[in-house]
Amino acid sequence: MSRHEIRLRRKKLTARGTERFRNYDAVLKGHEESQRLKKVLRVFTLFAVILILIMLIIMVFRWEKRVTKKSEKETAEMIQSKP
Repeated sequence: MSRHEIRLRRKKLTARGTERFRNYDAVLKGHEESQRLKKVLRVFTLFAVILILIMLIIMVFRWEKRVTKKSEKETAEMIQSKP
């Protein structure tokens, strides 16, 4: 069997092959819905990750401020108690 004959045999529509395309509109709608759901999920997860990162950054800055205020108070107390 030559290459050309094999190629023609692959392209030939069989009964099984045509059944796949009978409900093409339904398959296309389902595909569009799944793609839309994937996009929404992707955007939501991206938004959630960014929100969590921002919250972590804010928490770290507040923690640093508390630590520096405490250390400043301790050093001030040490300086005042030395006379």
